Amino acid sequence: MTSELSDDLVRHWVTGWARTHEYDVQHEGNVHSALRSGDSDEWEYVLYAPEETDLRKIASAVAKDAARLLTVIAEPGAPSLNQNPVDGLQLISDEEKLMVVDMETQDVEDPITPEGFSTSRDDHDGWTLFTVRDGENVAARGRVATVDQYAILDRIYTSDDYRRRGLGTFVTRALIAIAHEHDVEEGLLVATADGQELYEYLGWTLLGDVHVYGAAAGGRIRPSHSQFDDLKG
Repeated sequence: MTSELSDDLVRHWVTGWARTHEYDVQHEGNVHSALRSGDSDEWEYVLYAPEETDLRKIASAVAKDAARLLTVIAEPGAPSLNQNPVDGLQLISDEEKLMVVDMETQDVEDPITPEGFSTSRDDHDGWTLFTVRDGENVAARGRVATVDQYAILDRIYTSDDYRRRGLGTFVTRALIAIAHEHDVEEGLLVATADGQELYEYLGWTLLGDVHVYGAAAGGRIRPSHSQFDDLKG
């Protein structure tokens, strides 16, 4: 059985997600924040079931700078702030889903590499990059961090030229196998609307809705945490 959505679980997800991006992260009570660029003021604040005081305080800070974001993780189907507007903010994305899996239900062994492809693994401080190549071309990749009993999967991506070949499933299973090298109990990830079906097939379940807000003048219509990667490096 997996955990229910809580501030502690969101805290762990933020820590792992920030680690795979190499963002600085801070936790102040139930306000979890990540600095998306060390040379800027691109703070993203993540809240779960926020108190009105915290919500207004953080929303005010976000509204002052178009580079900042407010992310609210809510119970599935719960009303978004768009239905109870916060002054100066607009909804940027509401399609992402926080998902969870019981790691005991997932394979421990490394999956078999698809024919014609090669793989590589790069271990960093607290997280691992897993890459699938077709010759010199990066076909797919993903990242995983471990934080206490959680494995946080992130930035899972398949290049357009290699889609519908099962590489997304392969990368996810490879990251799970890497995570099993640690004493982890549950896996967490944020899925796009398109990716949710794949993860459900692999045994993941919906845990929460992810709502992302920014300054009304920002003009940004994009998701914030989807499993993407520019395939550079």
